Amino acid sequence: MLETVRATISRYKLILPGEKIVVGVSGGPDSLALLHSLYILREELDCALHVAHLNHGLRPDAQEDALFVKDLAEGWGLPFTIEERDVMAYKKEKKMTVEEAAREVRYIFLREVLERVGGQKIAVGHQADDQAETVLLNLLRGSGLTGLKAMLPRRDNIIRPLLFVSRQEIEDYCRQAGLTPRWDFTNVDTVYRRNKIRWALLPYLAREFNPRIVQVLSRTAVILQEEEKLLSSLAERALAECLEQKGKGGVILDREKFLSQPSALQRRVLRLVALTLGSSVGFEAVERARELAEKGGGATWPGNIGLVFQGKHMRFFLPPSPPEELRYLYTLKVPGVTPVPEAGICLEAEIVSPPFAFGSPDEAWLDWDKLEPPLLIRNWQPGDYFHPLGLGGKKKLQDFFVDAKVPPPQRHRIPLLVSGDKIAWVVGYRLSEDFKITSSTRKALRIKIKPCNKQEEGNCNGYSPMLK
Repeated sequence: MLETVRATISRYKLILPGEKIVVGVSGGPDSLALLHSLYILREELDCALHVAHLNHGLRPDAQEDALFVKDLAEGWGLPFTIEERDVMAYKKEKKMTVEEAAREVRYIFLREVLERVGGQKIAVGHQADDQAETVLLNLLRGSGLTGLKAMLPRRDNIIRPLLFVSRQEIEDYCRQAGLTPRWDFTNVDTVYRRNKIRWALLPYLAREFNPRIVQVLSRTAVILQEEEKLLSSLAERALAECLEQKGKGGVILDREKFLSQPSALQRRVLRLVALTLGSSVGFEAVERARELAEKGGGATWPGNIGLVFQGKHMRFFLPPSPPEELRYLYTLKVPGVTPVPEAGICLEAEIVSPPFAFGSPDEAWLDWDKLEPPLLIRNWQPGDYFHPLGLGGKKKLQDFFVDAKVPPPQRHRIPLLVSGDKIAWVVGYRLSEDFKITSSTRKALRIKIKPCNKQEEGNCNGYSPMLK
């Protein structure tokens, strides 16, 4: 393991001579192996170490963990900082899940320690199994290269020297070095999706397909990291080559130059254009735009972004600001397809079995038994609020749109899925906590955003807007 750590530090230039490294140590096997390996290599690397431990106050034995790390640092003659933070108060203030709040508070603490002690890098204990789990999680969500590249050995001043070391190697290293780590019982609770992958899916793949699955997935992530970096750079360059005009109202590309780009860069250019206009588009919308670039025509993207491709130009434009009195109301067909012309989309709904993993951002999965049919589709109204998934509290739609950087002209056009008097989905943006899929879900409502064909756009019988 020590050779792997040494090679990783060298290959990715994680630690430079003379640097001070703040090492995040929870007391678990990963962080303990990290600290010990850096302690062994500290003279060779010509670096200084500072131990940092945060007591989240979330587990009964958290105080014992802190004392364990304190005794360890003192025994090895290393300077240390041990503090306690109120994660639950932060969670409540920021409207996050406990996991999100704990992670954010931990990194805030580590950066504060880094600045306080005059350090240059923060070392954390993410290892190869964590990387493999992240790759699988993102693959099952339908991620592209951006998600599949997973964690980097270095991101800004955060370094991961153990990223190519397996969990088994770490446990073996701790035994051989006489280290006795602390254990967090939540790491084996399979109510968490990551733990299901850790304790069920990865062992199955190793047993039935490839005993080195962790190493294979970690290697794949490294390859994809480099390819993603290259493709992102090429896409920015391709967009610059194709761009004729960009402003608040829209973007114009040179059609011939766009078509001369490879397919992979075409997709990325289109996604960059969507981001420029304050929206995001899924695979189907991108492919439809590529088809139109070949033969000409028009379409509408989520966010009511208009596309007109004719002659030498590809025009992407935002609609003018809708009047504040714009209101619409439709009934969602289940099963069936519901056109929402104000948003330039159709919603396809069906009742299915709950999924093991969720797909793309263009779809929503809700617990059917928690919903109150008929389900309505309407737009934003003054005073609207909902309970965003994962935030742990309610939030005004106005504030949500500001945080999500939704341009004001688009806010009145974004559809809301409503069950009874509750918003179940801000379409294309966030689900509600009230209707999420859980382990007890028996039937799921799956709704997919899709472009409307000509027949659907014209077939609005039974879906007349309340007011235009």
